[in-house]
Amino acid sequence: MFVDNPFILAILVSGIIAAVLMLALWLGLDRAVARRLVLGAIIPAVAVAVPAAIGLPETARGGIGAALLMLVLGGVCGAILDFAKLSERISLIVAVLLVVLGAWLVLAAPVSGLSYHPFAVKVLAWLAFLIVGATFLWVTRPDFSEDEDPSAASGKGKKTKVARATKAKTAKSASTDGAPDLASIAKPGPVAVLMTLALGQGIIADQFGLRDHVVFQAALWIALVVALVSEKAAPQYRVAVWLGVVSALMASAAAVMISMPASCVSFAVLLLVVSAGRAGPRLAAHIPAGNPAQAVILGSVIRFGVLALPLIMAALVAYVGAQMAGTIS
Repeated sequence: MFVDNPFILAILVSGIIAAVLMLALWLGLDRAVARRLVLGAIIPAVAVAVPAAIGLPETARGGIGAALLMLVLGGVCGAILDFAKLSERISLIVAVLLVVLGAWLVLAAPVSGLSYHPFAVKVLAWLAFLIVGATFLWVTRPDFSEDEDPSAASGKGKKTKVARATKAKTAKSASTDGAPDLASIAKPGPVAVLMTLALGQGIIADQFGLRDHVVFQAALWIALVVALVSEKAAPQYRVAVWLGVVSALMASAAAVMISMPASCVSFAVLLLVVSAGRAGPRLAAHIPAGNPAQAVILGSVIRFGVLALPLIMAALVAYVGAQMAGTIS
């Protein structure tokens, strides 16, 4: 039967759900709620159908294929979340499910995973993967408050409220022109943190001779550069970048550490990048605000430094680890 194909089965299930919800819309359900429910129903169908349709080959279990698969799944689910404009809570739940799926693809792989390791090692690896993945998701999460649309406010007094908000924002910006916000200047953005992680993982993989991962991380870094440039022009796809890149980075890092255990220390050093968001504003608090132009330059240097220093240290540790591993072998 045609339902033996899991992809077609997922489309069939999503179609049935969409038909039921459209019937509810016809009976009086709010249009925006119905649209979000329809698109939200497609997310689990896609997440289940895509891996099942390709049959999860060996390359998608533990190798670079797992990172590619998580990049595709995270991007698709994130695009659906962006288009449906679902809430932050739902996006975080989907993100956690994707990280768990990535852990299963890498850590539970039959050949290249941890199947033949002791139970304590498996538990420790799962806990580390989930804790680090959750930290990455939280630190690099997009700003969902930007999705608030003032025009969506209810009818009465709408123009007055918008005008007051605009005047207040203008007055606030005018009053703070002389004193730049050094904390925001020195704090790296989420995309910049992801770019640093991708670059660091590529350097670590290069030190240990994992060429497939180097090519993947280089392509991912270039894609993040494009995302950073277009972030202001098209902010509606923030969740797609966030879910896809974080899931892919976690899967790729875990695969590298399993194949090259000597790289674990360098990846641990690279984790210092996630503290850049808090370190930047703290360091910026010590900048004298007497000269605004100089303060802005120093804030930019801090923003670059809190990302570059962990990256350089991770590269040095990876170099030493690769040399020691080559000497011992």
